[in-house]
Amino acid sequence: MSSFIGHASVGAAVYFSQAKLSSAHAKWALPLLVFLSIAPDLDYPFSWWLGMDFHPRITHSLLFCIIISLLAWLATTRTLAAGVSHPGLLAFCVASCSHIGLDLLVGVHSVPVFWPFSSSEPAIAFGVLPSAGHLNLWNYYLWRNLLIECGVLLPFLWFFVAIFRGTSVRSLASNLALICPIWLGFLVWSIRIHN
Repeated sequence: MSSFIGHASVGAAVYFSQAKLSSAHAKWALPLLVFLSIAPDLDYPFSWWLGMDFHPRITHSLLFCIIISLLAWLATTRTLAAGVSHPGLLAFCVASCSHIGLDLLVGVHSVPVFWPFSSSEPAIAFGVLPSAGHLNLWNYYLWRNLLIECGVLLPFLWFFVAIFRGTSVRSLASNLALICPIWLGFLVWSIRIHN
């Protein structure tokens, strides 16, 4: 599975891609979008602390992601004062559903994407992102994989935010000329550790 930092980075990128959220009174949306991007892993505490084993992990289904996004969107639209900037329902869904996409890109585990409509659990045969690694501060692979994941994801997320914020083509091109070689290096490194 992808790391907490990888998932949270996508939620933050969704927030920063929303130009209308630049005002100070819209800062509330950042932690909410980050929460939605990590929400499918809410079953982990039950597994760790209570020894409960969930199979299939229904929190990793599109249905769960859409329902939690809809609930968050409804709750915030009903409670916010008029005139407060608010991300649309699509932003909530992108933040939440991105979790499934990142976990699939690790290429290690199958995910019950279409539960309960299908019992199949698709998986990608090859990994583009490294696995999060065993949670131990002294685990070399945890830090190595986190570095690789950030090297692959962050340039892509920067590009995503820049496009949605209306960055000029000229500025995008000059930045991509610097970033692409570094991004490709991390991508190759990530793919090679899977072989």
